[in-house]
Amino acid sequence: MAMNQHSAFVMKDQNTSIIEDTYLLAALLTFDPSIKYFPKRDSTGRVSFEVYGKIADQMRRLYDGESAPVSSYISNLKALRSAIFALKSTFKK
Repeated sequence: MAMNQHSAFVMKDQNTSIIEDTYLLAALLTFDPSIKYFPKRDSTGRVSFEVYGKIADQMRRLYDGESAPVSSYISNLKALRSAIFALKSTFKK
């Protein structure tokens, strides 16, 4: 594996995960809008999301190919991207 590659999903413990893939988190939020998350930056400046709660059911639904509203997915993706840009802009000052 190359040095600059990363994992899209890492489980810290049963109730906390780190998700680096914004598209994946947007899809999970589309299935369950009550998922709680917090954006954070690592030492290289990459933004990931610490996700709280069990997300196995939502992951299963995603990988089983369950349909979800595209408008909700787009809204979730925009919100996540906004959180990324807001976090990055706080470190540019």
